[in-house]
Amino acid sequence: MEKRDSGRRLIIGSAIIGSIGTFGLHVLLPALPAIAAAMGTNPAAAQLLISLSLVAIAFGNLVIAPFSDRYGRRPVVLAGLGLFVTGSLAGIVAPSLHLLVLARIVQAFGGGAAMAVMRATIMDFFGPARAASAIAATATAILIAPMVAPTFGGLVIEWYDWRAVFALSGLLGGAVMLFAARKLVETRPASPAAGPSPRTLSSYRQLFSSRAYLTYLAFGSSMMSMIYTFVTGAPYIAIDVLGLSPSRLGFMLFFPAIASFAGFLVASRVVNRVGGLRLMQIGALIAFTGTSMMAVLSLAGVWHPFAMFLPGMLIGFANALATPSSTTAAITRHPAIAGAASGLLGFVHLVVAAAALQLVAFFANHSPVPLAATLMGLCLVALLALRSIARLPAQSGPYFPPEVPEPTR
Repeated sequence: MEKRDSGRRLIIGSAIIGSIGTFGLHVLLPALPAIAAAMGTNPAAAQLLISLSLVAIAFGNLVIAPFSDRYGRRPVVLAGLGLFVTGSLAGIVAPSLHLLVLARIVQAFGGGAAMAVMRATIMDFFGPARAASAIAATATAILIAPMVAPTFGGLVIEWYDWRAVFALSGLLGGAVMLFAARKLVETRPASPAAGPSPRTLSSYRQLFSSRAYLTYLAFGSSMMSMIYTFVTGAPYIAIDVLGLSPSRLGFMLFFPAIASFAGFLVASRVVNRVGGLRLMQIGALIAFTGTSMMAVLSLAGVWHPFAMFLPGMLIGFANALATPSSTTAAITRHPAIAGAASGLLGFVHLVVAAAALQLVAFFANHSPVPLAATLMGLCLVALLALRSIARLPAQSGPYFPPEVPEPTR
């Protein structure tokens, strides 16, 4: 009973800590037009606040997370949250767009580091047998945060101004940091022989040589990038093309958030019975349905909020159903370097999402078509990766096939 209570507290703590980075990123979305006007620049330049932040979160996953294998999870989480708060405070007083972008990079870098380390913390505590359901529960908040954040951002902008959005992020970040300092338990004590320095590169070489890890990485990155690209790209279309207000946009984003919550709830309840591979297959099929629907409606000229957000609900549900199992499958193959495995996973997820978002921006033509086409492309990559996953060695355990050496010839 005591271990169950500890596990429940860890899941709640991981959800709170892991969601702060994505909240800080997406709460700013409704403020981009106001920032562009205040800084005397165009919306495309203001978009750097989002795309470079995604890259910064990715590097926070890649660079900082492996240090938790060496110095322990808790100190690295606190350091990441400290950077998040520092970047938020700097954003309040930044006098130019360049310094504002720099503040956002610091903020996002710290949030990304905390997010990656919390995934590794869950793996430490629950182990391979129970990690998928725990990750599913934690990922609920991490993915729902960017969907509800624009609502808060829109309300703050309507009541105050865009700098108040950074103040809100700083206050929340400080509260989360205080929570982590008081409640977060150490799941991996410092181990000088396990962490970065020369061994970090060795850890990444080991991961890049793992065919199964890379296959799950490709699947998870494509699925996760679909929802990130939708949540980040949809606000521009909703406001500029469909004419929604920031507060109405926030309301519409609640629908994919609810669908994601339902997907994570289903995944956490049934993964032990049906297996992770089956959930990945079902999730990919639902994602294909959603992206196909958006593509057909966009090409047919049906530009209506529900023509975009209904497919978004399917994409959100599909991602929530499938990615916890692919994440578990990837990380638990390498428990000795779980921090590095989690960090690389988060890095690739977000770099792919940032690239997809820039692709949408590059082909923007004042219609939903570029967004729909990009989402369809990501879905096809996920389906190809899933085909490779199905060809991995026979399953062992409830979630995923074991990694076995290639037969020598």
